[in-house]
Amino acid sequence: KQLLILFGVILLSASYCFGEAKEYEKGERFKVNPNELHPTQFLFAKIEVDYRVKQLKEIMDTEGKEGVEEFLKSKRGQVVIGPRNSKWLIDGHHLAKTLSILRKTDPRFKKILFYVEVEKEWNELNAQEFEKAMKAGNKKGESGDTAFVYLKDKGGKVRKFSSLPKKLGSMKDSPWRGLVWLLKRSDVIEREERFPYQEFFLAEYLQKHLHLPSKMSSKAYLKAFKEAKKLIERTPDKELSGFKKIDENSCAKIMKQIQRNKFN
Repeated sequence: KQLLILFGVILLSASYCFGEAKEYEKGERFKVNPNELHPTQFLFAKIEVDYRVKQLKEIMDTEGKEGVEEFLKSKRGQVVIGPRNSKWLIDGHHLAKTLSILRKTDPRFKKILFYVEVEKEWNELNAQEFEKAMKAGNKKGESGDTAFVYLKDKGGKVRKFSSLPKKLGSMKDSPWRGLVWLLKRSDVIEREERFPYQEFFLAEYLQKHLHLPSKMSSKAYLKAFKEAKKLIERTPDKELSGFKKIDENSCAKIMKQIQRNKFN
């Protein structure tokens, strides 16, 4: 009897220390604290996060907590489940970072969670196998698929997988990634196709052609945006990493303006 009790204590202790192993399925959706998400990139666009902070605050002011949660649900991120059920964010870094900031700075957001959807469930892999799978985009670790990780830093140097930021708050601002967001936001470009980290590939193109100051003021962003717009206008769509230029007189521009007014 004492052995049975001891065995039960050991099981409970293991469950407490390591958590219950959960099997996820592709397409499964759930809520998570954004601080528990592992970034799969070194960079983000601060100008976009600043905008999202204001956007979510305005939704909270006008529609309350329910409105915020509905918005987050409609904009859910995508995750790959890794070893020990770790959650690696492969899409949605900016909105997740926005919520992380608001949870710390605005009491109204303190208990709001981030919505995610499972893209891959690879929790049975060990650390080495998981790294290969993330780089290759498939469980076998064979090249050919789109990678689920972007390993270049602000200077364009390829970093080690193990040096990825542990938290969303450790990502660094990239003004070129910010310019891509501005180009989308201003209806200069739109997606023709979609694949992971395509904004970063376009940001790489901008970085090759545009020199930006180390610190970006509003005035510097305005100047850089004008230069980026001219560059995009003379660049063939096939070189725009899955984006295409938008005709200013097209219906797409009108529809985007309507959507923008609805916080989409």
